[in-house]
Amino acid sequence: MNKRTRIILLVIGIPIFTYMFLGQLGVLKLYSNPSTANEPALKLNSKMLVSNLFKPRIGDFVCFKFKDEEFGSYIKVNRLCGLENDTLEIKNGIVYLNNLNLDKDLTLIHNYKVSISVFENLRKEGLINESSTSGIISKESYFVSLNNSIAERYDLIGNRIIEKKDSESIRKIFNQNWNKDNFGPIIIPEGKIFVIGDNRDNSNDSRYVGLIDKDKIIGVVVKKF
Repeated sequence: MNKRTRIILLVIGIPIFTYMFLGQLGVLKLYSNPSTANEPALKLNSKMLVSNLFKPRIGDFVCFKFKDEEFGSYIKVNRLCGLENDTLEIKNGIVYLNNLNLDKDLTLIHNYKVSISVFENLRKEGLINESSTSGIISKESYFVSLNNSIAERYDLIGNRIIEKKDSESIRKIFNQNWNKDNFGPIIIPEGKIFVIGDNRDNSNDSRYVGLIDKDKIIGVVVKKF
């Protein structure tokens, strides 16, 4: 092996070895986001750099170990919205933590009722894509998942669909007559956290799977691509 080849191998190998070493320690690891649950902040199939060097704070996206019957063990990511001893409540689709509105500075996605003409305009402008959830409500209207900034532009905020009925799946977890838009109040117990997706009507988060063990957190998202 000549000198030039050795230099090339070192230049290529050292960063790879360093990344693998840091990944094993959890200091810095790259993950792919396979879900639309956290859009628009974390896009489907986007990449995330995750680190365990940072203490998770309210508002951070955290990755954590999760297990269910459908997929087995895997890594999930959601926004951290409640730490132990916090009081969390969702009222008319707005998340409050210790009586403070957590949603007011976030860009979120919700379901809205729109007329067929508005739906067609949104589609033509490319504001509805393959990851958007939509469906027919009646002959005159559709529901569609929209970024709240787009909903404001089209004066649709008042058309947001708020669930009124109790949710059987949420009742099974919390033994309360709550739903995704009217939930709690609940005091987060010791050793637990509450997470939720920014795509609020299309996220399988703590509302549906329960509180997450704090020690299941593997890191905080420090960079997204």
